[in-house]
Amino acid sequence: MKRESAIAGVVLNYLPTATNYALAIAYIVVLTRYIPLTQYGYYNALFAIVNAIGSLIPIPGISGAIAREGAIEYIRGGNIRPYFAALVFMSLIMAIIYAAALVIAIPIYLINGIPHWLLGTVYIYLGTVVAQSLAGALGLYLWLMGRVVTQGAGSTVNMLLMRFLEVLLIVVMRNVYAIAISTLIGSVAQLLYYLGNIKDLVSPILGIGIITSRVKYILEFGFQSWILGYMGTLSFSLFTYLVYRYLGPDATGIYGLAAAMANAVIALGPAVSTVLNSRVSHGLGLGINVRSIFRVFAIPTFIVSAIMVQLIVLALPILPRLGIINGDYVRSIPYASTLFASAPFAVAVTVYTSYYWVIGKGWYALVANLVGLGIGLAMYVLLHTLGLYMAVVSNYVMYIVILTFFWVLEKWNIKSNTVSIIGLSTFLTLISSWTLPLNDPPITWPTMQLITIAITIISLYIVKPLPKSLLDQLPRFARPLLIPFTNHQY
Repeated sequence: MKRESAIAGVVLNYLPTATNYALAIAYIVVLTRYIPLTQYGYYNALFAIVNAIGSLIPIPGISGAIAREGAIEYIRGGNIRPYFAALVFMSLIMAIIYAAALVIAIPIYLINGIPHWLLGTVYIYLGTVVAQSLAGALGLYLWLMGRVVTQGAGSTVNMLLMRFLEVLLIVVMRNVYAIAISTLIGSVAQLLYYLGNIKDLVSPILGIGIITSRVKYILEFGFQSWILGYMGTLSFSLFTYLVYRYLGPDATGIYGLAAAMANAVIALGPAVSTVLNSRVSHGLGLGINVRSIFRVFAIPTFIVSAIMVQLIVLALPILPRLGIINGDYVRSIPYASTLFASAPFAVAVTVYTSYYWVIGKGWYALVANLVGLGIGLAMYVLLHTLGLYMAVVSNYVMYIVILTFFWVLEKWNIKSNTVSIIGLSTFLTLISSWTLPLNDPPITWPTMQLITIAITIISLYIVKPLPKSLLDQLPRFARPLLIPFTNHQY
């Protein structure tokens, strides 16, 4: 089976996020008009607990380990049907365990002040768990074969349908049940799309042999994948939960919307990692230098994330004037602006972490993420009286600590042009994001934001940090746009 385009794979795996935020304009309009901030805050607090519980289940990590080994076997021409069966088998186990855990945890929701009337969203989510678990197994099967375009297309179908229904149902229902129902329907649509693109379905029982014969290997890599995947969900869930405990549901709603907006950029990390890890796994199977593969993906990703942040921050003050963000939700804009500048750090952490796992350095990445999360949370607990901005700053601290660990291992040369342009892009992004909340209205906007964007683009033109090999993966019409920023020496 022919492997699909890497660039198209990145685009299709990021497209769900792009689609999300294109349609989120309508979503945020109806959300901020029809759902009270306090209700939205309770909903965010509830699913912070739900997601934390789900992330405690290690089976998704085990599935990732199975897919990694299957990808190596596939590129060597081996039989991958047993790996597919193993993925389906583990997804069914995960769905059963997760669904049971969510029901058992109902007293935990109530102890934390979640209203009884909101518990129905958890029962709706049980159906989402089953559909998403099976869709995840099919997506990993596509991934191990390098069919990352088809994998991303399924996620896009999910997001398109979910967002459309979200807007429609919020207008009709005017409560957060609309969000839960639309999430369920989107997950079912993704599952059906994958089923339509995978003809050679297998019995889950056939995968038991793979699991039992490689149990030590699968558990080691699976445990690493589970914990590393848990870090992203856990960090958001714990910060959201702490904001709820310290500052109440209104502040939780503000922080939740700010974090949701920042995720427009942060989601680029998982999209790139999905394609990168498939390519690196195949590279390991062929015995080639996977470091060069990583470089082709990592450098453009960080630069793109910095530019995206600057462009989005430039647009933030316009949103209330256009009626996109309304009422009390407008208070989330300054927090969103400052949180946006942490997005390139988050993207870099995600890409490096997933790459380390694939090449067998998962334990190091795990330690880095645990230490970073621990220090970030400790700082917020100690200094939470400084307000909601302290939660934002604690996110910065978490990412910087993790990247410091990677710096020690990678021994980045700060004198190199590539590292210099990444550092400059980061600095300019911080200036653009943090000058926005200085005043109300911000007297620095839009002059400061336009200046940082101009300096970033000019610097990229001078340094030319993008690798030449990137052009070979682009369609012809797009190549002229990147040629001025491409170094033809590597």
